Amino acid sequence: MKKKIVIMSMLCLALTASASGQSNEVDSSYMEPVITSDVMLQSLQPTYLRNVSEGSGWDRNWFLEVKGGTSAFLGSPVGCGDLFDRLTPAVQVGIGKWFTPAVGGRIEFQGCQFKNAEFATMKYQFIHADFMYNLTAFISQNELGLSRWDVIPFLGVGMVHNSDWSSGNGSGTNHPFAFAYGLEARYRITNRLHLLAELSGMTTMKNFDAIGSSSRFGDNMLTLSAGLSVTIGKVGHKRIIDAKPYMSQNEWLLDYANDLSSRNRYLTKRVHEDEQCMAEYRKILEIEGLLDLYKDRLTDKGHTKIKSLYPKNDYSGLNSLRARLANRGWDGNPNTMPRAMQKRNGMEDTEDIYSLDSLFNNSGVTDNAYLSAMLNGQEYIGAPIYFFFHLGTDVLTEKNQVMNLDEIARVANKHGLQVKVIGAADSATGTESINDNLSRQRAEYIRRLLLDRGVDDSRVYTIYAGGIDKYSPAEANRNTCVVLSF
Repeated sequence: MKKKIVIMSMLCLALTASASGQSNEVDSSYMEPVITSDVMLQSLQPTYLRNVSEGSGWDRNWFLEVKGGTSAFLGSPVGCGDLFDRLTPAVQVGIGKWFTPAVGGRIEFQGCQFKNAEFATMKYQFIHADFMYNLTAFISQNELGLSRWDVIPFLGVGMVHNSDWSSGNGSGTNHPFAFAYGLEARYRITNRLHLLAELSGMTTMKNFDAIGSSSRFGDNMLTLSAGLSVTIGKVGHKRIIDAKPYMSQNEWLLDYANDLSSRNRYLTKRVHEDEQCMAEYRKILEIEGLLDLYKDRLTDKGHTKIKSLYPKNDYSGLNSLRARLANRGWDGNPNTMPRAMQKRNGMEDTEDIYSLDSLFNNSGVTDNAYLSAMLNGQEYIGAPIYFFFHLGTDVLTEKNQVMNLDEIARVANKHGLQVKVIGAADSATGTESINDNLSRQRAEYIRRLLLDRGVDDSRVYTIYAGGIDKYSPAEANRNTCVVLSF
């Protein structure tokens, strides 16, 4: 029996643990809000900080109050009669300013008549300055920072004057110090107009009503009034915009821009690699004679293929000259065409048989004036090869221009030719010093590419021509010229 109880207890514990594990797994799941770029890329609507606003300038939120009501004087001694027996009319006029939605101040005049302890009617004037604090300033505010209801306690000090007061000898007046306090309620009818209701009190010296000692406070006056308040000048308070949403958006935009920049760098690298691969494929196909067959596949779909302005130089003119000079005695019969000319016309596929030796007689001397000038360094071999650059840079206008350097390097290395590199700039733009520097940069750039292709440094000469105006249009002067010589 005990064994059964133990087994049942262990099963219950296992089930409880399993249920607890399942409950925790369910409770641990939550939904995370997804912020999309469509939301964060839109302009934010401004939100305002609660209970915060700018201080008002001196041209803003002045007000004028006019109220009427009734007052009751409670002096010391109290005298006979109750509170209602002492009620007399009262008038209040004040001017003030709200410095913030919660803090303000005013100067108010109150006066008319009151009944003293002996029920004698006396005239009085009370002027006081009050500090006001709006308890509900930040509740239900409109766009100008004005609340619908305002509950405003106030406290002030001033002077009260009893016009009918007289001393024991029947002459004289009094101006005793007095405290003002109370509670004002406002209701906003419009942004400039408020409805007022006020319960206020005044405490001054005991001899204010000409009865009692003047050394202590003891005479009081309660006033209940209602009226209107009109705002003068500019209305409302400038609320402070909450910067946190904009800061969060800026942080997101920075991350988003960094992400786009990283992806752009990655794609740019991929495009550059693809261009390099295409250039290598083009070279292979051109060598194998398959370029025309696969040229459509080397053009991106949806894009118009732009014909290169700088075709590859195969030195056909130089080769033709060599062949013709080497076979000046050919009679024109196709059956007796020399092997060099057969290769030029595609009739033979053997090793390159163009040889400089074929241009000379057995004594190593040529009777051709042009060849003699070339041997003496007075003429260049073939036509000059030009490489064109963007304005103000040493960047080629088309990358495929570098293909010409491969052939130049091959011919120069094979025959031990000298390579002259002449850098130039457009004199129509830039100063003399800028053009001199540009021509140097462009010449050195082409020189480096030739050295990278195996041309010996001792056979490469650079000349910096500075700004030139030899060619038209002006863009043609932004070049580097490469010529070969013996």
